[in-house]
Amino acid sequence: MTIHNRTPFILCCVGGIMLIASGTSGAIGVMGPFLQNLIDLFGIEAAYSIQQIIGILGALTIIGGVVVIFGGFLLTTRRVEFGRKVIFAAVILGVLSLIASMIQLIVSGNLIMDLIQQFAQSIGWLGAILCIEARIIAEQRPMMQS
Repeated sequence: MTIHNRTPFILCCVGGIMLIASGTSGAIGVMGPFLQNLIDLFGIEAAYSIQQIIGILGALTIIGGVVVIFGGFLLTTRRVEFGRKVIFAAVILGVLSLIASMIQLIVSGNLIMDLIQQFAQSIGWLGAILCIEARIIAEQRPMMQS
């Protein structure tokens, strides 16, 4: 038995896992190294507020990854167009949180990312690219009756 839109589904699964990994490692990796710099620049209250925002951005990236995997599953059903829209919305959510986390680094006065943050950003962007590619190559043809 063959699965309709198998390759886009696999790409969505891999891309979603990459977005999830980016969200978890990005939020965890940015907390420790920058906290003291944030306290020095903005004070303790602002530093903890920025830290919470970074955690929320990581959570949004994780949610985007989970929704992308769900959208990839929808590509294998008769709801291909709805699956494409779900993937697009989830990738937009993930990309916006990746951009916002980069803006957070700039606002905190650190223009140089450490290795963990670079790794998390790279994985997130690659995951988003894979998901967009899956959305593009998803076939709109009707499913074959088996």
